[in-house]
Amino acid sequence: MKKRLIASIMAVVLATGLLAGCGGSDSSQGSASQGEDVKEEEQQAPAEPQQAETTEATGEDVTIKVAIWDYTSTEYYKTMFDAFQTAYPNITIEIVEFTSDEYDTVITTQLGGHQDFDVVFMKGTPSLASLINQGHVYALDDLLASDESFDAGAYAGLVEALSLEGHTYALPFRYDNNLLFYNKNLFDAAGVAYPEDGMSMEEYHALAKQMTSGEGNDKVYGALVAQWVGNAYMYAARTEEFVFDDPSTYEALIPYYKEILAMQEEGIIYDYGMLKTSNLHYTGVFYKQQTAMLQMGTWFVNNLFENVQDFEWGVCSMPNNVGMGNENCIGGVTPVSIGAYAKHPAEAWQFIKFVCGEEGAKTLASCGVIPAYSLGAVGEIFDAAPETYPGAPDNLSEYLSCEKKVIEQPMNAKGGEIATVLEEENSAIMTMSVTPEEGVQNMIDRVNAILGE
Repeated sequence: MKKRLIASIMAVVLATGLLAGCGGSDSSQGSASQGEDVKEEEQQAPAEPQQAETTEATGEDVTIKVAIWDYTSTEYYKTMFDAFQTAYPNITIEIVEFTSDEYDTVITTQLGGHQDFDVVFMKGTPSLASLINQGHVYALDDLLASDESFDAGAYAGLVEALSLEGHTYALPFRYDNNLLFYNKNLFDAAGVAYPEDGMSMEEYHALAKQMTSGEGNDKVYGALVAQWVGNAYMYAARTEEFVFDDPSTYEALIPYYKEILAMQEEGIIYDYGMLKTSNLHYTGVFYKQQTAMLQMGTWFVNNLFENVQDFEWGVCSMPNNVGMGNENCIGGVTPVSIGAYAKHPAEAWQFIKFVCGEEGAKTLASCGVIPAYSLGAVGEIFDAAPETYPGAPDNLSEYLSCEKKVIEQPMNAKGGEIATVLEEENSAIMTMSVTPEEGVQNMIDRVNAILGE
């Protein structure tokens, strides 16, 4: 290889120093302090989106800086980036790595200081919307218009979903549909039929109750609802009863919260407070066969592939109260953008188009990771999974591309602030500090206030 992949692992030194300067707030789920920082920056946002000065790559030897999290521990990044270097030997990649938990805060601080990142991976749409309003990423309109080889239709509407006020600022890298994972062996041992598409929440509750057994350390829970707010609202978001940035839809959450709280009170799902305060992680719980069902994003497929289990597992669509089967997918997008202070925007575009396109999609699929790019071969790769990964289902492709891909958190300039409110009120509801009705009303009032500012 003519050029080496330069791994500048700066996580510990940079993150520690920068976080000390901004109060050390934890932004992994969006913190209140981060929301305040974003609001202050928004007032300084440029009137017009910035476009790259050039759309033509020179072909000369250049080094592009790529900001990303958890590069060291993620094999598919290395595989994909090596493939890019082979295809574009004149472009060297310099990795600037940060920790996952602090990534949003650190990347905002770095770009606030005009760091010359050519490529910026982002953890979701709230992060992207915030950086757009701060003027820290380029609009891709000119690059898209000048590139006849690019086909936005290959992303099933996700490119358009990453637009704000008529301008596109990122390409979608991953799209993680949320599914109900289940342990086939536990169901077989109990003589209970597997979960099915189109279950109501009441049927889900009853099934979890059937699958709960044992006591103490030997207890097997019927299900696990992870502690993040998305794991509570995702059921209604998939059916579009609930829309993240539309408070008029929030009351649809009340019956879902009531069912989940009833399951918690009966001891058939893990207690929210315990999950928040303990080091118990959903992966270990599922691996150790301590839960029969788990609602989680399709990133968990990669975990299961990398940690082959001695039991068989399956997936189906999430339960809901409107009788929807597998028509809609619901999940988050991982966007990739060009930094507004990039030295090599045209080469950054070549990189983004590669990792978010067909070649990147094949690499992701081969590692059990769901790409945003819609490609027929991707489904074939996943359906062949049992040949390589014993215990995996042979119908995964049915759940990777649905009739409609719903974005969990639509693009909104105040998405980070909204996420913070929902997380705080979710905690109050799940710890029974407030009733579902009170907590949802608090969500409505607080988010309306944010949107009205």
